[in-house]
Amino acid sequence: MKKLELHELTAEEDLLARIIMINPGRQIRAPHDTCWGKFILPAPDDNPAKTDRGLRCLVIASWTLGLLSFEAVRALEAAMPDEVNIVGLVTDDPLDGSAKISIKKRFWRYYPESMREEYELGILESALGFGIPCYTGEVKNDYFRAKLKELDPEVIVVSGFGQAIDAPIIGQPPLGIYNVHPSDLLSNYGAGPQPWEDLLERQAHTTRVSLHHVSETIDDGAIVGQSPLINVRLADGRMPADVRQVGEKTLVPVYYMVGELIGRLIERKEAGHGGPIGKIDFEAVFDEDFKQELMRPIDPQDRGHVLPLPPRESGLTV
Repeated sequence: MKKLELHELTAEEDLLARIIMINPGRQIRAPHDTCWGKFILPAPDDNPAKTDRGLRCLVIASWTLGLLSFEAVRALEAAMPDEVNIVGLVTDDPLDGSAKISIKKRFWRYYPESMREEYELGILESALGFGIPCYTGEVKNDYFRAKLKELDPEVIVVSGFGQAIDAPIIGQPPLGIYNVHPSDLLSNYGAGPQPWEDLLERQAHTTRVSLHHVSETIDDGAIVGQSPLINVRLADGRMPADVRQVGEKTLVPVYYMVGELIGRLIERKEAGHGGPIGKIDFEAVFDEDFKQELMRPIDPQDRGHVLPLPPRESGLTV
């Protein structure tokens, strides 16, 4: 059989080849009894200084929304390696046709396959390079439930993930499982996979990012807290024609909200308190300068300065 050249690889195969090319010491394993996905282990030299101490946190996330959440936790571990310990990353695989992640209903539909590959590689590389194992498959099966017990997280943070979270996952972390959703859920707006389309349909002027407990009903868990108001209009008062420009603006507070959540969970653990956090008043957390920044009109020309966008995305919006 003729060996495939790099340009003949599928996007999925190309992604895996690039992961190994970056560091040949990594291992890619095909999980048993799953319909799709891979379990990817970092190389021993990806982050040899990583410890196994501190708050055990699992991040379940994808795309820019998920990358912001993941990098908020990663930054805390980098600054406080004895207080935070990311035990794993679970992410979507938008390149595998077998993956049941509602691609046609979610943000992935705005991107060609090449850009989906860049987004998946971006978050995987952020994790693997930090010494964190990654999983890209289905989560409602015995394989993942066993892996979850092995990882033994004390808290789970979910952001932009395309699969429903079931009871075995929800019941695992003693300090709670939290989802970041870019809509005003407290006002019953934007639940589900199209929060920005909801803003356009309603011709809304503002929105919020919601942090909530995860339940088996999508985006229906108790609200922990919400960001200050976010302006989703242009300077002339019009709504942007491109929904991705709206999406990018709503993501600005995500990094800081997740950082605040993890910081408070660290304090909770160190104080010997059990159970999830009930409420966070983000209006009190953020200063007036940041609130004013959130209320600035959308500037289509001001892109990529706040959000970690893939380097090849210069001509696209989020």
